[in-house]
Amino acid sequence: MWAVWVVVLGFFFGFLPRFGPEGGTATLGWLISTWTAETNYEHGWLVVGLTIWLAWRALPGMRAEAWRPAALGLGFVALGVLFFVGGWRLIQPRVSVVALPFLVFGSAVYLQGWARARHLIFPLSMVAFVIPMPGIQQMTTGLQIMATKMAYHATQLFGMKTEIAGNRVYDPSGNWGNWEIDEGCSGIRSIVALTLVTYVYGMTAHRKWTERGVIFAACIPIAILANAVRVTSILVVARINVDFAKTTWHDYSGFMSFGAALFLLMLLSKVMRQGVKALRPKVTVTRVERPGAAVAAEPSSVDLY
Repeated sequence: MWAVWVVVLGFFFGFLPRFGPEGGTATLGWLISTWTAETNYEHGWLVVGLTIWLAWRALPGMRAEAWRPAALGLGFVALGVLFFVGGWRLIQPRVSVVALPFLVFGSAVYLQGWARARHLIFPLSMVAFVIPMPGIQQMTTGLQIMATKMAYHATQLFGMKTEIAGNRVYDPSGNWGNWEIDEGCSGIRSIVALTLVTYVYGMTAHRKWTERGVIFAACIPIAILANAVRVTSILVVARINVDFAKTTWHDYSGFMSFGAALFLLMLLSKVMRQGVKALRPKVTVTRVERPGAAVAAEPSSVDLY
């Protein structure tokens, strides 16, 4: 039964042409063609591999549940068919792609039961991270302006005389150049990557939906702040050495800002799971015995208040 259903889905999603320049591309073919640097969705294949791993990871939990096929699954299948046909008729490939997780989940509910199928919700939800959003370009422009303004105000705090014009920050005296915040420095790639990492981490490390929601909601402002710090650091370094700022620091500071944003999210996660005590530093105190003593005491951890 499953083999037949996989063949059917493979035909409709993988071989039936409808989209693309002349309507000669199938749904999955169109989706894969959008995973480019231009759309900021180069991580598409990474998400596919991650989805397969999460589904494999969910198998033991599925097998542990009772096998109770439910007709409720046909409702999800019907909803998936509706999405696919709607996207097909309106020539909206994104809508057709959304149909796939509904069809797979509905089939699992119908053949295996809700208790088993619910373990697939998390892996199937990863589809949301491979469908390019149509408003991503408008969002990029807004982030460019935001990064420019935040960098301008930050440089003022460092005592640097700067001016802004659109998405450009420049030195009126002309000593350290004219800097344009382009699409690559808007922070959109960091936001896309960080939301993906945060979603997977939040779903696996936290059990409560409130905690998952908090950490996922926090990733966007943290990513924006980290990118603003990166842009500001480039301008500060440029005041010291323009060539170094334009090359080495510009190319590698992104990794540091992304790492800092990830660290803040991990810290937030730890506080939510362990409370404020997670921020208290711990030291190891070892008691030193006099010569001839029997056995040294075991090391112990002490909270510093």
